[in-house]
Amino acid sequence: MPNKGPCSEPLSELIRLFVERSGATRGDPSPEQVMTQMVERTIGRRGCGQEQALQRFLESRNVFSLEISNDLSCDGMISPIGASFPDGFKMCLQKSAPRVRQRFTMAHEACHTFFYEFAPELKFRPHETDDTEERLCNLGAAVLLIPSSSLRKRSLTLPVCLNSLEQLAEDFGVSLATMFLRLRALRLWDCELSTWHRTTVGSFVLDRLYRCRRRNWQWLDSSILNQAWVANHSIFGSDFIYVTRDTDGRKAFRPVVYNVRRFGSGLMALWGRGIREAKPSRPLFQLRSSQPRTGLPAG
Repeated sequence: MPNKGPCSEPLSELIRLFVERSGATRGDPSPEQVMTQMVERTIGRRGCGQEQALQRFLESRNVFSLEISNDLSCDGMISPIGASFPDGFKMCLQKSAPRVRQRFTMAHEACHTFFYEFAPELKFRPHETDDTEERLCNLGAAVLLIPSSSLRKRSLTLPVCLNSLEQLAEDFGVSLATMFLRLRALRLWDCELSTWHRTTVGSFVLDRLYRCRRRNWQWLDSSILNQAWVANHSIFGSDFIYVTRDTDGRKAFRPVVYNVRRFGSGLMALWGRGIREAKPSRPLFQLRSSQPRTGLPAG
């Protein structure tokens, strides 16, 4: 089977079996397409609330037990009750995690059951973490918590900016990163999301880039991040970003439109295409000035 996926990483035996045994149609599907299809097939097309959809998904995936604990060293975990998929699973969540994080963890852990179902000879025995499996479970959680039809309809009413991202994340009860990746996966937004850490000497270092491959992008105008740091609101503009090539040391430039805003102890930047600030609403009726429209101030 050829390599698939946004990063073209070779498929592990686990992922190969997951794709082959899923029963997915549509030609030669990628692991991402299979996970999306499995989640959508499980929840069906019947309309229901977010919490109902999550609960129904857990039941459909044979999650028979859900516990909350303070003793976990992670956000959550799932483990089989018996030696086969029909025996079911028990899930445990970190009690101190925010509700948004708990919901995503429940969806993520439940997506692991697909791999128990389709590759039991690998999952029902001691095994190491498969990074692609983890990434696919993140995708499955996003598909479950953010239905494509609802997001398409909602996103069309909002401009592409950080304020809209925050509003959408709140509407669907997910994190900013989860919402952004879902918007990109559905090709509703064509931009990048990055977070920047401020050092003790006042400079900024790229902390996280939400895309397939991390590259050390730099701003041509280094003052942009400082402007956003001292401002009390989002800043918008256009600039060039560049990355230094490892092969020959030359710089590759890319023009971008950006929206940068301070978040807690760091910065968050949205940059790429289509980014724009929301237009202020205009009153339905405006009084016309009695002065002639000369373009000069009234004397």
